[in-house]
Amino acid sequence: MTKEGWIRNTILFGKYRLLRKLGTGRTGTVWLAEHIGLEEYRAIKRISRSDADYDTFQREALVLKELRHPGIPMIYDLEEDSEFFYLIEEYLEGYSLYALIASQGPIQEAEAARYGMQVCGLVAYMHSACEIPILHLDLQPNNLIICNGTVKLIDFDHAAGSRRANIASKRFGTAGCAAPEQYASDRLLDQRTDIYAIGAVLRFMTAGTLREGTGQPAGRSDAFERIIRTCMEPNMEKRYASAKEVETALRALCTRELTVEKKHKAIPSHILILTGMKAGTGTTHLALGLVHFLNRHGYRALYEEHNDSQAVAAMAGRTGMRPDCFGIYAMNGCFLRPRYGPCVKLDEGTGFDVIVKDYGTDWQQAELELKASKADLLGTGSAGIWEGPYIRHYITWMNRVWAGRCGGNRGFIMRGTRTVCQKELRAAAKSDRALKGIKLFVSPDYGNPFRQKREEEAFFQSLWSAVTGSGREQGGARGWLERWDFLKEIFLNTAANLQKGAGSSESQGQDGEPG
Repeated sequence: MTKEGWIRNTILFGKYRLLRKLGTGRTGTVWLAEHIGLEEYRAIKRISRSDADYDTFQREALVLKELRHPGIPMIYDLEEDSEFFYLIEEYLEGYSLYALIASQGPIQEAEAARYGMQVCGLVAYMHSACEIPILHLDLQPNNLIICNGTVKLIDFDHAAGSRRANIASKRFGTAGCAAPEQYASDRLLDQRTDIYAIGAVLRFMTAGTLREGTGQPAGRSDAFERIIRTCMEPNMEKRYASAKEVETALRALCTRELTVEKKHKAIPSHILILTGMKAGTGTTHLALGLVHFLNRHGYRALYEEHNDSQAVAAMAGRTGMRPDCFGIYAMNGCFLRPRYGPCVKLDEGTGFDVIVKDYGTDWQQAELELKASKADLLGTGSAGIWEGPYIRHYITWMNRVWAGRCGGNRGFIMRGTRTVCQKELRAAAKSDRALKGIKLFVSPDYGNPFRQKREEEAFFQSLWSAVTGSGREQGGARGWLERWDFLKEIFLNTAANLQKGAGSSESQGQDGEPG
């Protein structure tokens, strides 16, 4: 029988069937188990007798016994045999904060602040639940679980009342999260030790690393940076005095953002309509990549799903994310609104500089949108000797819906080699006149729209500059995007833009200006 097969058939104490290993820590291994009688999941922490005595094992259980909070697992039972101690806990389904950031990269400051406020609430509860404050002493991304958008705290093997914590013979912590006083046995540990770790968690969410000296990432405000620095002051006297103070600072930051959004309410968003000449040309891939690029470079950009792909719901299901009151998900460094259907009525939300609407191959609905709003149009296609009729049909449609419009820009992004794309486009269009006014691009080959390398970044810079009719960055205070000279090789020089290259020097002083 395989080891995995042995695990699935192991019954502990006649009550629990082991299903799979969830993780391994310093003192033990955590298993997912099923309570046979109740048919409910449990988390079972198994600790070797060689690593801990009974008093050490019991201490974690006694700490959990004192805590009654929906964000902290309940303790059900203690068991032991000749080799191990077993701690039976509530199973919290979800993803660790570490796994979430590792899979999708750093998150937006506003989302980090919302998670941070929940972390502060959990820590504040621990510090005030008993007469003597309980310190966690190992607050770090692996011990924070995201359950349907709610943060929960696990792994209390280092936790202790502040008196016991200061008389312990050994001190432990996670590098990058542990406060300086945890490395010195003669220094006091108190609530401010956990405050230091809150700052490290905030930094991790927005920078993607626990390493110090990484600088201030693009998009992280000075106000958010000050909160992190105050939490992580080496001199604990200069830190926030309580988790409640950190939560108040984060809440004030979110309040200021909402005020800015209200100021932006009267400023119309820049609308981009995306369609594909046929299924499989990467319309959604392009739209998500563009939204990710814009958000990384200081814009508030929203992706709206107007097709039946259900891509947003699929991503939300994998990460356990929940939408806000506007039906918008904050994932992968982007704001994403799925297609809800005509029966769901939601407020539009405010403060978005750019809205990218992905219509897929639904040209009819895209045409209605183009007639109703001032928007730019981007199309996606692919090159090949069999694609000519599709290209011709799509270019004809673009020209028809654009007839009579006096503003806006059009772009056509193709997948394939530059030479083939140029040849097939001109052959399908049959004349340069049919391509007049359409800015043409070849997309680099990239797999993950949320993991952009230098070439993809440069491609989206060129695309954004061209589609807004400007070779320089729109956005002023939001920061200037770098221009890459080698993108002139990516941009297809057709008759419509033969002399312009990848970035035009023209400017337009409207969409994208700071509010």
